[in-house]
Amino acid sequence: MSDITINEGDQYTAIFHGGPFDGTTDTRTATSDALDDEVTVFADVEGLQTAFTYRATGHRHVLDQISVDFELVPGESDPVDDLQDRGDRTGEFDRE
Repeated sequence: MSDITINEGDQYTAIFHGGPFDGTTDTRTATSDALDDEVTVFADVEGLQTAFTYRATGHRHVLDQISVDFELVPGESDPVDDLQDRGDRTGEFDRE
């Protein structure tokens, strides 16, 4: 994916699109001499640790800063109900 030169230990900015991290950024450290093609990030959803997979869709190098765009890959992420489909779950786990 990359025609940008990066070295292990260099930092770059990840820009997330879609999912719970939509519009957020994260400073990441390169673990090899290439940009990550895919990252997995975790969020608590209804009290459960949930994995979200994001795939790199583009990158740019402006001055001394490298930025990489990551798009959510729903089929490779843990399933999560849409907010409007969650309904009222009060008492759902009560035992009789």
